[in-house]
Amino acid sequence: MRDDTQRLWRDPPVRFALLMELVAAIAGALILTVTITRVEGGLNLGEAQYGWVMAAYGLGATLASLAVGAVGRRVPLPRFITLGALVTSLAMLPGDLLPLGGLVLFWLLAGVGQNWVNLPTETLLAERTEAAAQGRVYGAHFAWSHLWWAFAYPVAGFLGTHLAGRAFLLGGLLALLVLVSVWLLHRGQRGGARLGQAEV
Repeated sequence: MRDDTQRLWRDPPVRFALLMELVAAIAGALILTVTITRVEGGLNLGEAQYGWVMAAYGLGATLASLAVGAVGRRVPLPRFITLGALVTSLAMLPGDLLPLGGLVLFWLLAGVGQNWVNLPTETLLAERTEAAAQGRVYGAHFAWSHLWWAFAYPVAGFLGTHLAGRAFLLGGLLALLVLVSVWLLHRGQRGGARLGQAEV
């Protein structure tokens, strides 16, 4: 685990992608824990409407995967990952004020953003890791990406419990702060790897 963790962190494009997954985890944890409070408590709607909002989130992720497959070979993976992190973070910002239709639309965009972080990251790992080490590196990645969620869920829970009327705004701003920090720390180090084109 130690050796394969080093592989993740010493390769700048992979490290960049891994840290962008923290952005996606913050936004995703907010969606999964606070949406029900917004729909049933803030909007006084029922389980069916909550289901529509979450279905839109899943639909966004599905549509995003099709887009990656369609144009990904012409787009650098770090660019896809950055765009995904930005979209999913921005989609959170108005969540405390949106009516049902707005939530459906913005959560669809959030699902797009989540997928554009996670799917290209998995592809980047495959392209920048030799075949013999891929299983171990994916195991280390699994551990680190779930550590991000272990951090993000308590943050989302705190915001949803103590700052319910501003949870999405504050969580979205936190995600954007992490995004900008990661982006600035990796200027010139993100690489230009494209889908189907390894650059090790």
